[in-house]
Amino acid sequence: MGARVVILAPLLLASVIDLSPELRETAQNAHLPAMQATVTRSAGIVAHGVAGARIGDAFHIGSCAKPFTATIVAMLVEEKKLGWDTRVTDVFPDWKSVLQPAYQQVTIADLLSHESGLPAFGEDTDFANLPEFPGNTVERRRAFARHALTLPPVVEPRSAYVYSNAGFVVAAAMVEKVSGRSWEWWIRERIFRPLHMRSAGIGWPARVWGHVSEDGKLTPVDPKGEYQLPDYLAPGGDLHMSTDDLAAFLRAHLRALRGEKTIISPATAAAMHTKRLRSALGFGNSTVAGIENVATYSGSAETFFTVIAIAAKGDVAVAVSANAGGETAQKTVGQMLKNLLTRYATK
Repeated sequence: MGARVVILAPLLLASVIDLSPELRETAQNAHLPAMQATVTRSAGIVAHGVAGARIGDAFHIGSCAKPFTATIVAMLVEEKKLGWDTRVTDVFPDWKSVLQPAYQQVTIADLLSHESGLPAFGEDTDFANLPEFPGNTVERRRAFARHALTLPPVVEPRSAYVYSNAGFVVAAAMVEKVSGRSWEWWIRERIFRPLHMRSAGIGWPARVWGHVSEDGKLTPVDPKGEYQLPDYLAPGGDLHMSTDDLAAFLRAHLRALRGEKTIISPATAAAMHTKRLRSALGFGNSTVAGIENVATYSGSAETFFTVIAIAAKGDVAVAVSANAGGETAQKTVGQMLKNLLTRYATK
């Protein structure tokens, strides 16, 4: 194992601006039950706040879990247990006979940039006819990954960007095979623990309930109820945390992009955040409110909505969450992210 780096810088800077009044007004106008937001620079948090919740409450972050999975892959690249050009068939040579021919040369970088051609697995109908996957979580994850690779590609690999949750499950299965550790272990021991992300965990948050949007009405969803994501799908979108803790993760990337070794090296961060066809490795790469080369992601499992952004040149990263799904939540958190990014980015 490579050396572990503990982030010792203070989480909160001396004068942290309270965003709560702005968030309360925004949430009220959009009829959202709760919102949370955090702005960080490389030195620490400069602004945060909540509406309808408490500072430190965890919100579900949906597909914003994907950058975490990509960061785990990056750690293994640094440990030389994987390469960005490692193929699925290099890790699972016994799968060659069952994989679709188009996937034979697919690499882990293809998976993390949504260029593998794998089906999305983003709708309930995608899971309706799946076989049973027996065993523990690692075994089920590997079985799902193998099954996904037997399905015809949506497009020819590397020919187009096609969003795929399945791709990140395959990447996680590769992580587990080469490391001998579960994805859950990597998340907890190599990201949550060194970054002191105490509110972070896997699955739905316990205290803040999400809400599903149906016909313009928000309905609360019991985190212990019937709606649960499959455990093997967690690498693609089943984490919860406060925006302060999410900002700690973003800050690690921000610092690395600005030349400081954190949980990854500057060279690894540069490789991760280099744009390919449309996406970088585990992060989007976009122009946001006129700011170029912003690392972005959004996530929703229909009951929460979270957006993130890192503008390295502006020395700022932003995380915004709401405990509701739907178009209104998406637009509201998206606009709040743009507002905060432009307000706090250094010129």
